[in-house]
Amino acid sequence: MGGVYGFMSMLLRLLAAVRPSHLAVATDVPIAENRRTALYPEYKANRPECPPDLAPQFDLLREVLTALNITVLEAPGYEADDLMGTMARKAEESGMEVTLLTGDRDAFQLLSGRTTVEYVKRLNQTVTYDVPRFVEEWGILPSQVADLKGLAGDASDNIPGIRGIGPKTAIKLLQQYDTLEAVLAHAHTQRGRLRERLEEGREIALLSKQLATIDRHAPVSCTPEDCALRLDPGTCAAVFEELRFRSLLGALQQALA
Repeated sequence: MGGVYGFMSMLLRLLAAVRPSHLAVATDVPIAENRRTALYPEYKANRPECPPDLAPQFDLLREVLTALNITVLEAPGYEADDLMGTMARKAEESGMEVTLLTGDRDAFQLLSGRTTVEYVKRLNQTVTYDVPRFVEEWGILPSQVADLKGLAGDASDNIPGIRGIGPKTAIKLLQQYDTLEAVLAHAHTQRGRLRERLEEGREIALLSKQLATIDRHAPVSCTPEDCALRLDPGTCAAVFEELRFRSLLGALQQALA
């Protein structure tokens, strides 16, 4: 149950630090094909199989979250970042400030004046990103993340991008032309191999951007108001006792204080 313990430990730390009024946890639904693999069967094909001792913990985590009255977001065919993006959009439209806790850098494209990202670098360490910090580190706007991956790809998700174009070249082009489509429209202005690569890689670049773009209109039926956080101290303590997560009881008290 180490995975469930680690997740709950990290979540309790965030609750104590941020003090959210609403909370939802987005999860993937394991199915043979989602909307991205339908477009590109090799999407995430390089990922190793889920360890056999970890797979059952996902169901256990859902049970724990449900017992704690925490909303779990799921939608067949969509990934967790699509659900986060959709709920963040809805929350922003309701006038809320949003914090996303994730280890997926794709979520940086969701940064805005109302949304920050608590990026999980490792189990006990997160880094807070807002728009200024992201721009300073990456040299582009959050809205250009998918354009960057369209050009340079993303090995972690097996998104191809254009062969021979790396992040530095991609960022330079986006600083000049703003979007992938504009970069491709000005391919003829480039010299030598870069021009050839842009012209030859047009279709795969557009597909790569589509794969990298978070869908902010996924079929999420609940509203931000449905996700009001109502943790019952007695129920939480009982669940942790049953799971023998007694070392988390102190963190629970801090989160509920």
